Amino acid sequence: MPLAGHAFLALWNDIAPAREPEYDRWHSLEHVPERVASPGFRGARRYVNRARTRHRYFTLYDVDTLDAFDTPEYRDLLAQPTPWSASMRPDFRNFLRVQCRTLLSQGTGIGGAIACLAATDDAASGLASSLPAALALDGVSGVHLGERVESGVRVPFAAPPPADGPVREVSHIALIEALDQASARSALRHVQHAAGLAGLAPDFGADVYALALVFPGNDAAERTARRRPNWAAPASKPTI
Repeated sequence: MPLAGHAFLALWNDIAPAREPEYDRWHSLEHVPERVASPGFRGARRYVNRARTRHRYFTLYDVDTLDAFDTPEYRDLLAQPTPWSASMRPDFRNFLRVQCRTLLSQGTGIGGAIACLAATDDAASGLASSLPAALALDGVSGVHLGERVESGVRVPFAAPPPADGPVREVSHIALIEALDQASARSALRHVQHAAGLAGLAPDFGADVYALALVFPGNDAAERTARRRPNWAAPASKPTI
């Protein structure tokens, strides 16, 4: 289905191997819920590809607009981590954060797998024309395209998490949702070829990830329930 809002945040990362089981619990039970409670955030999904040695995790946040990353509540989350969050930060690796303005978002439902395709400006027009056609491919449930917008948000680490290799430049993020990983991989190859990106080696932005978590799911009240006590009450919607 179309992404909620008009922007999204794409995140790739790794965690120290010994802490992966704890990371899955922390990310599911604390980190994602408190992020999505922040104004302007609509929902989040975590994906994983455990066959990868680098950039094993991919997280996607739907937001109303890019202003969601400049609220007092979001800044509070970054500056005042919980004890559990503070304990996880030193063990992050290969952290990549890309804020995007949504250019295209179409589809039905949420698929069990997602293909990520990161590209530079010269491939943007090819992606914009090839993604809608991919909806006709077997197993494809949604396609999305975002344009990177540079952010003034400071990543909350004392030092950048170490990278074990170069990361290619990204100006646009294409996402292809599918019912399963095989369908997502086939659609990724199709779009790569159509957009002139067939020569890309598999990396964080040219691979397939399996869905691990959707939050808040079907209970939107969960977002409000996870707000921090020190935050101002959310603005009430006028009744008609």
